Amino acid sequence: MDLTAYRDQINEIDDQILALLRKRSEISLRVGVLKAEAGAASVYVPHRHKEVIERLKTQNRGAFPEDVLEAIWTEILSASRSLQEPESVAFLGPIGSFGHMACLSHFGSAAELIPISPQIDIFTEVEAGRADYGVVAIANSLQGTVRDVLERFQRTPLKICAETFQPVKQHLLSQSPINEIKCIYSHPQPFAQCRRWLSRYMDGVEQVEVVSTSEAALRAAQEPSTAAIASELASEIYQIPVVANAIMDEPDNTTRFFVLGSHAAEPSGHDRTSLFLAIQDRVGALHQVLGILKEARLNMSYLESLPSRAKPWEYIFFVEIDGHVTDESVTAALEKLEGLCREVKILGSYPRGTR
Repeated sequence: MDLTAYRDQINEIDDQILALLRKRSEISLRVGVLKAEAGAASVYVPHRHKEVIERLKTQNRGAFPEDVLEAIWTEILSASRSLQEPESVAFLGPIGSFGHMACLSHFGSAAELIPISPQIDIFTEVEAGRADYGVVAIANSLQGTVRDVLERFQRTPLKICAETFQPVKQHLLSQSPINEIKCIYSHPQPFAQCRRWLSRYMDGVEQVEVVSTSEAALRAAQEPSTAAIASELASEIYQIPVVANAIMDEPDNTTRFFVLGSHAAEPSGHDRTSLFLAIQDRVGALHQVLGILKEARLNMSYLESLPSRAKPWEYIFFVEIDGHVTDESVTAALEKLEGLCREVKILGSYPRGTR
């Protein structure tokens, strides 16, 4: 069989794929009508998104690259939801940030993406109904928790309805040759993440902190003899060349993002629950809390203390456990915690993201 014959076969398969996508779109529109008649709160259903992709990965059995498979079906699901009702998602802008990349990765390109700055104002946009969802960075694998975001959860009615992990690849972008750069713009975290490379190759060059990596790229695109530490997406959007590739000190740097919404996520079978615990100020109180989780055989994946806004020098704990609030073991443990703690605030139960 010659090359032309193979290409003809591929064209035929592409036609079949397109026909099936059209059929899927028709069914998706019917689903949208049923949801509207039933008064469904949202077209975006986190557990269904997770269920579709995980089922396909199981059927795939590694034959097709799984990250590519997930990206393809994320776009298919995004397009299907947009046919029912376009969704708006706020992220830390300007465009080209890692928050922008996380939105595209999780919601797909059919969503209406709204750049917001500073990041803390994303909560306000969703609370006010100007955006359906928000995507906020909660932790970095090297730098730890984003504290102002974590603290904002103490005073919001919003729920965490999903999480997503975004690999962080930092690049040096500039319109000038690397030896002519006199100033570098970036967010404080990328400066910290690229400290060794900067010390070795850009020692003595001024470092100026800005609110986001995309803001850095925007400035470097407009000002001669400057550079930005930012993403490859920022390089494409602001048409500023990469003059040094992958300059981060650790290659496996990843940022975890929460998806914020006004509704709770249903169980997917692979869930995580995030909560705040206000513990009684007495000896052994934290030990008792941990004992309840151990007795319920619940894995605690994260624990961090932070100041309570209710009273000076009083602390609360941010806790994450495996499971959904509707799981019998989680429900029983939460009932015991409510009897032991001054306050238990459930921030959300949601499908675990793929690291």
